[in-house]
Amino acid sequence: MSRTTGAVLLLVLAVCAIYLPDVGHGFIRDDAGWVGYNDLSSWAHARQLLQARAGLFRPAASLSFAVERRVCGIDPLCYGFTNFILLLICTAGVVTLARALSLSTGAAIGAGALWALNWHGISSAVLWISGRTALMLVMCAAFSAAAFVRGRWLLAALLAAGAMFSKEEGVLIPAALLGWAIVESWTESRPLLTARNIGFAVASCVAGVVYYIARLHSGALTASSAPAFYRLDFSIARLLSNGPQYLDRSLTFAVSVLLLFYVVYRPPVAEVARRHRRLLWFAVVWWVFGFAITMFIPVRSSLYACAPSIGISIAAAAMLHDAWSLLRPPQQMRAIQAGLVLPFLLWPVYHLRNKDLVDATDVSARTIAALRRVAHDHGANTIVVLKDDRSHRASIDTALGTGLQEAADLLVTPPLKVWMDPPPADAELGGIGSAPAHADVTLRLTGGQLVEEP
Repeated sequence: MSRTTGAVLLLVLAVCAIYLPDVGHGFIRDDAGWVGYNDLSSWAHARQLLQARAGLFRPAASLSFAVERRVCGIDPLCYGFTNFILLLICTAGVVTLARALSLSTGAAIGAGALWALNWHGISSAVLWISGRTALMLVMCAAFSAAAFVRGRWLLAALLAAGAMFSKEEGVLIPAALLGWAIVESWTESRPLLTARNIGFAVASCVAGVVYYIARLHSGALTASSAPAFYRLDFSIARLLSNGPQYLDRSLTFAVSVLLLFYVVYRPPVAEVARRHRRLLWFAVVWWVFGFAITMFIPVRSSLYACAPSIGISIAAAAMLHDAWSLLRPPQQMRAIQAGLVLPFLLWPVYHLRNKDLVDATDVSARTIAALRRVAHDHGANTIVVLKDDRSHRASIDTALGTGLQEAADLLVTPPLKVWMDPPPADAELGGIGSAPAHADVTLRLTGGQLVEEP
């Protein structure tokens, strides 16, 4: 086994240790809605894939859920494992893009590791089943960028279309790649009006028009119909509020590793940075277009950092590799060993960062199990009130929220009528109706368990 293969296997093992024990514990928030809404049991259901779900137009993600439902049914473990596989594919996409940008094999693997091991965003994308949309965006965007750099403009445009149909931010992937073309023209004196750039611009415009028409007829949210927390706010105040948060979530991990290396080995910084001016500009352009929409939305999510962090991961890996090459062979070996051990040493950090999502999925699983017992014992249309305990971070509200009835409809047979007391924090926005006049069964969340009240 070569050293490179051994290093890749160790890094994959680290990612497995971080995420595999925690995937697929249960459906949370709007997971059940995505799984239940998307189906391929008839042509009518297939046509619904082009309809917006809760105002969100993400037909590529809808298709993935529909196909998986045919294979896995409603087993959350299967959906969670698929998200984990998508994480590995996304990492391969970052490595492929880094290689297309002329990084060595070792540096490209480092770029993939810096992206995948970022403790912001990735955990949400993997452990929250609906976070798959961010993984699909990253997958399509990374491979699209790699195809573009290699001159395969039609493939790049098709993959950019896949990014558009996976998540809303994908509409700016073509702009980011054409921005790269401008950087190439500026830093390397290349002609701008090339067959690649013109062909990609035309093909991506066609893809954009198709996306716009499909979205227009889907019932998706628009700038005017979006609720306040999704409405674009192009203000300095919004930029100053979200900017530092997204800088932290997209840059902190890669920059911290880079700074740690420089503190320990003190290589010449200016020369390495100057050598990778083009990559640094690529990272800036990618970051700006990656956040150009989400930066100005009031609601904040670490999922939004998954795609924009690709550029800085590649630039940081290139600088790390060049600085590493200046070391003496014994230092180089020690640096590699430290880099491979670091993810395992940081496992407690990842475990703590995963905990909130894992606890929420566990509460969700216990809630569904309790509702199934009620359905078995009391029959269809039983009215169940769930008394929530919000003194802990993991509650029925944080686990299922306004998706509680959808989860019950999908996962519990025979059907029940379910109400949460107190109502979900965003009950008004979720269109939750009034409380039932009476309850046939009352379950109280106590110590993470649901207990039936007499």
